Amino acid sequence: MITAQSILRVVEPIVFGRRWLGIAFLGTLTLWFGWHAAQVQVDAGFAKQLPQSHPYMATFNKHKDAFGGANLISIALINQQGDIYNEAFLQRLKQVTDEIFFLPGVDRSRVTSLFTPGVRYIEVVEGGFKGGDVVPRNYQPSPQMFQHIRDNVGKAGIIGRLVSTDQRGAMIVAELLELDPSTGEKLDYRAVAARLEEIRQQFEDPQIKVHIIGFAKIVGNVTDATTEVVMFFAIALLLTALLLRLYCASWKLSILPLACSLVAVIWEFGLMHIFGLGLDPFAILVPFLVLANGVEHGIQMVNAWADEITTYKSTSLKASINSFRRVAIPGTAALMTDVFGFVTIALIDIRIIQEMAINAAFGMAAIIVTNKWLMPILLSVVSISNHEEYTRRLNWREQLGNRVWRLVAKATDTRYAIGILVVTAGLLSWGLWKGQDLQIGDFHEGVPELREDSRYNQDSRAITRHFTIGVDQLKIMVETEEQACVRYDVLDLMDRFAWRMRNTPGVDSVSSLPQIAKHVRKAWNEGSPDWAVLPRNQYAIVQAISPVPSSAGLQNPDCSVMPIIIFTQNHKAKTLEGIIAAAEQFKQEVEAEYQGAPPVNFALASGNVGVMAATNEVIKAEEKSILFWVYAAVGLMCWLSFRSLSALICIMTPLAVVSVLAYAVMAVLEIGLKVATLPVTALAVGIGIDFGIYTFSVLQDHLDDGLPLHEAYFKTLNLTGKAVAFTGVALSIGVITWLWSDLQFQADMGLLMVFMFLANMLGALFVLPALARFFAGPAKHITAARLRSTHADQ
Repeated sequence: MITAQSILRVVEPIVFGRRWLGIAFLGTLTLWFGWHAAQVQVDAGFAKQLPQSHPYMATFNKHKDAFGGANLISIALINQQGDIYNEAFLQRLKQVTDEIFFLPGVDRSRVTSLFTPGVRYIEVVEGGFKGGDVVPRNYQPSPQMFQHIRDNVGKAGIIGRLVSTDQRGAMIVAELLELDPSTGEKLDYRAVAARLEEIRQQFEDPQIKVHIIGFAKIVGNVTDATTEVVMFFAIALLLTALLLRLYCASWKLSILPLACSLVAVIWEFGLMHIFGLGLDPFAILVPFLVLANGVEHGIQMVNAWADEITTYKSTSLKASINSFRRVAIPGTAALMTDVFGFVTIALIDIRIIQEMAINAAFGMAAIIVTNKWLMPILLSVVSISNHEEYTRRLNWREQLGNRVWRLVAKATDTRYAIGILVVTAGLLSWGLWKGQDLQIGDFHEGVPELREDSRYNQDSRAITRHFTIGVDQLKIMVETEEQACVRYDVLDLMDRFAWRMRNTPGVDSVSSLPQIAKHVRKAWNEGSPDWAVLPRNQYAIVQAISPVPSSAGLQNPDCSVMPIIIFTQNHKAKTLEGIIAAAEQFKQEVEAEYQGAPPVNFALASGNVGVMAATNEVIKAEEKSILFWVYAAVGLMCWLSFRSLSALICIMTPLAVVSVLAYAVMAVLEIGLKVATLPVTALAVGIGIDFGIYTFSVLQDHLDDGLPLHEAYFKTLNLTGKAVAFTGVALSIGVITWLWSDLQFQADMGLLMVFMFLANMLGALFVLPALARFFAGPAKHITAARLRSTHADQ
C-alpha cells in the first residue's frame, strides 16, 4: 500500500540529494520557460467566444457566408449642430467609409453606409418603380444634391438604421473576418482597435462626434488597460511583500514565496507558448490567481521552516527537510485538486473558457514543482544572520498570537461549535435563496467588463439613443424550399412571427421580407394604408418582393432562406431569455398548427444576440455538472489523502458553503456568470481546498498523537492556522486596490476575490474545527497528515 512515508522516501533524495544540481536544473528550466514566456502574445478572437456545439451555432455557421456573422463594428457620426445634409458632414462620412473599407480584416463586401452601392431607394413613379443609390454616384455637393439625398433617405426606409431618427447622424457598419484576407493570418484585434481609435482622432472634432462599438473595440479597450492591470498587480505584490516581511520577520524569507510564485507564473506562460496558446485579454487575471495560490503554499512552507528553526533549533537543511515532510503531501494534494478542478472546467465547449482553464491548470501544476521542490532547496541554504534575535522576534509574535488562538480554539468547544454551525446553516440558507437571483449572462446594458462611464459604453448609449435598430440583433433564419418567398403561407407565417416578436418585451424593432413587401404593395396603391397587407395572389406577391434585392440581406438568391432580424433594446440576460422563450413558443405553436410538418423552419439563431443566448444556455446547462465534477475531484483527492469520511465532511462542507455564498455575492454585486467570470468563481474551490487540507492535516496529526481536540486545534492554529489567517488577510489587502481599476471587470473580481479569500479563511478556521467536534477523532491508520518527522533520527 502506498503511504505518505513511502512517497517521501522516494521523493526526498530527489529534492535534497543533489541540491545545487537541482537549483541548476530548475534555473535552466526557468530560463527556457522564460524564453518561451517572452514570446506569448495577446490572443483575442471572436470565434473563441462561440459555443460551437450549441444548435444555434450550427445555424450561425451554416448561413454566415450568405448573411454575415456577428463580428461587427459600427461607427456613428453625429452632427452636434444641424443635420447630415451638408457638405462638411457628408464629406466626413465618405472619408470615414473609405477608411473602414480599407481597414485590415474587414470583409469589404459587407461594409454598409450611405456611400456604399448596396444602399438603395425605391419609389413608385408613373409606369412602375424607380430606384437608385441613396447617394448618387455622380455626387457633387450642392443644395439641390443635399435635398435629393434627403428625399432618397426617406424613400429608402433607412431612417433609424443608417441614418439617425433625428437625421443628425449616420452609421457605417462593417463585418470583420477571423483571418485577415490580405495576409491569411489571425486578425490582430489590438491593431484593428488602435486603427479605429486613430480614425476617431482623425475625424472627430467639436462639430462632429464619432462613436465606435464592436467586439474589436472591446478587446482594444481591455488590452489598453493591460498597463494599469500590471500596475495593480505590482501594488498587490508590494503590499504582499511588506506583509510577508512583518509575518516572517526576515526579508530573505518574505521574498522566497514571492520569488517561487513568480517562477511558477513564468513556467505557466512558457507552457502556454509551447502548447500554442496566447493570453486572451479576458483572462488577464488568471496569472495573478496563480501567483496568489503560489504565495499561499509558499507561506505554509516558510511557516513550517521557521517553526523548526525556533522550536527545535534545527539547521537550515534539517529544518527544510522536516518542513518538506510536514507540508509536501497535503500541499501537493491540494494543488492536484486545483489542477483537476480546472481541467474539468475545460469540458465546457467554449474555447476561451477551455484556454483559461488550461492556463490556470498549467500554473497550478507549475506551483507543485516550484513550491515543493525549488522552495525547500532554497530554504535549505538560507541562513539567519542573528539567530537569537530572529527567534526572539518570532517568540514575541507567538506570545501575542497565543491569546488570539486560544479564543479561536474555542470553536472546538461543543456550545461554540453548535453556534458556529447554526450561523453557517443560516448563511447557507441565505446563499441558496439569494443565489437564485444570479443571472447567466449580463446584468446591465453595455459592456460589463468596462466602467459604465467608459468611452465605449458612452458610445453604445449614444448609438442606442440616436438609432432605432439598437446595437444588438438576433437573426432568425426562416428555412424553407426554393422560391418560397412567393408563397403566401410562408410569408404569412413570417409576418405573424415578426408581429409576435415586435410585441415581445425587450424588442426594439423587427425587419423582415414580408414587412418590406407590405410597404411596396402600399406604394403600388398610392400609399393607401389599406393596401399594407400581404396579397394572396402569387403574381401580386412577385410584384411586391421583386424590388427587394438579395443584397438587402432579407433573402438569399433562391429564396430558400429569409432572415427575420430582431433588434433588441439591450443584451441583459433577462431580455435575451424572454425573447428566446417567445421565439421558441411560437415555433411550438406552428408545429402544433401544422401537426409537425410546417412549411418553414424558424432556425435559431444568428447575430450577436444569438451568440450571447447560445453562450448563456451552454454555461447554464454545463455549470451544475462542472461543479459536480469539480467537487468529485476534490472529494477524491481528500479521500486519497486521508482515507477518512470525517476529512471529507470537515473539509468539503465549508467549501460548499463558500461556493454557494460566492454565487449569492455575485447576485448582490450584479456580476453575471459568463465566459469571463466562470473560471474565476472556480478559484473559490481551489483556495478553499488548500486552506482546508492544510488545516485538517495538521489537526489530524495532533489527534493521532492522542491530544484532546481543543489542544490539538490550538497547536494546529500555532503551526498552520496562523499561516492560513495571514494568507487570507494579506491576499485580500493585495486585491482590494483593484476597486480603483478603470476595468469594471477587474474591480468586480477584486470584490469577489476579497470575499473568497476571507470566507475560505474563516471556513477553515471556524467551520472546520466546529465540524471536527462532532466528526473528527484519532485515525485508525496512518493518514497523509502523519508527515511530522521524528527529530531524533536526523
